[in-house]
Amino acid sequence: MSEQDLSNLTNTPSTERGSSQDNHLLAKLIVEIQQTPEEYLPNLLQMVRLFRENATKKPVDSDAYAKAMDEINNPDSIRKSLQQIALSELLRQWEEEGDEHEQTETAAILSQALEEDPVSI
Repeated sequence: MSEQDLSNLTNTPSTERGSSQDNHLLAKLIVEIQQTPEEYLPNLLQMVRLFRENATKKPVDSDAYAKAMDEINNPDSIRKSLQQIALSELLRQWEEEGDEHEQTETAAILSQALEEDPVSI
């Protein structure tokens, strides 16, 4: 495939593409696409788009990661208390509404775990 053919296929002037290595890889990719049966081209296009989107995603901001880890390791005491109250209420409702043995037994185990170590639930 000539340089001009490659430029026509990619709609990119040959001076804007970069090294000959890049051109060679692009030419190989185009040959593979041309050898793909036409009925599979929509799937191939979708795969290429998904690959590009995932490969070019910005990495997670390290500050956001640090903030999330800090929140996990040092939870807000008010939020922790509200979560514990909400969980206790949920368990109470669950125990009242359910009459099956397994449900009652599970509620008792969760209640005991909540009393012993509310952080682990």
